[in-house]
Amino acid sequence: MLGVYWGDPLLCERALAKRLAAFGPGERRVLWGDEPCLGPLVEELRSLDLFSAQRVIVVRRADPLKDEPVLVRTLGRGLPPGLGVFFLGQDLRGPLARQAQEALGFPTPKGGELKALARILLEEAGVQGPDHLVDLLVEACGGETLRLAQEVGKLAVWGGRRLSLDQAQRLLVFSQPLVYPYLDALGRGQTGPALNVLRELLRRGWSAPALFFMVVRHIRDLLMVLGARAEGRPAPGPDWLVRRRLDQAQRWGEARLVELLVLAQELDVKVKTGRLSAEAALQLLTLAWAPA
Repeated sequence: MLGVYWGDPLLCERALAKRLAAFGPGERRVLWGDEPCLGPLVEELRSLDLFSAQRVIVVRRADPLKDEPVLVRTLGRGLPPGLGVFFLGQDLRGPLARQAQEALGFPTPKGGELKALARILLEEAGVQGPDHLVDLLVEACGGETLRLAQEVGKLAVWGGRRLSLDQAQRLLVFSQPLVYPYLDALGRGQTGPALNVLRELLRRGWSAPALFFMVVRHIRDLLMVLGARAEGRPAPGPDWLVRRRLDQAQRWGEARLVELLVLAQELDVKVKTGRLSAEAALQLLTLAWAPA
């Protein structure tokens, strides 16, 4: 069989897994399309294996191969008996896909589709949790389906026991390193606690530039929520998170949030020109959230 899958990496892997399950025990070989592999791949496609009843070749990152004439011609002659060949990439539409018995493109799921995928992954992993668990997962993965699967795998260590909301928050990647408590303290104007959490984050090895831009993103998220409210449209994110952001945004108001964003830009310029360290800029930006 010849299968070609492109688009969202997790959905491609799931499609591949279904096809591989149909093959019995035999040789499995993985090649990488962005490395020199065309010659060995064509040779494999032309040869019979006398010692293995079934063989599978999986070619990942196959985009550079999708228009290769030699490969397309070889595949057009058919595959040896017992051989399955599968290509995965970002966009494999074209001659290669037209040769396939199964050619599928998978857009990255968003919104309700991403939540539906989270529910499927939780069910497959046997994970039970609070009503907000799907929303927590969607927020944690940042729209990346592979990261979503990783987070579900982390929750699966509980082995079927029902998770409480607190346990789920502690296990998920965005809660574990105290980043959200830090951002939450900033948004609530709790500068002392925010500085305490910041010191702990830096002690644990978090990058000051990474944390700086998380604060900048948080300011933009609060402004986005205010803008959505003013325009009468829904803000992105799960309801519980939108409510929390709206509460913080209204506490500061648009003008003050814009001032913080401008300050962040000024501090960023000073860091990039060597006039200020990233850690000092982060501490100054944290202090700027102090209530007047």
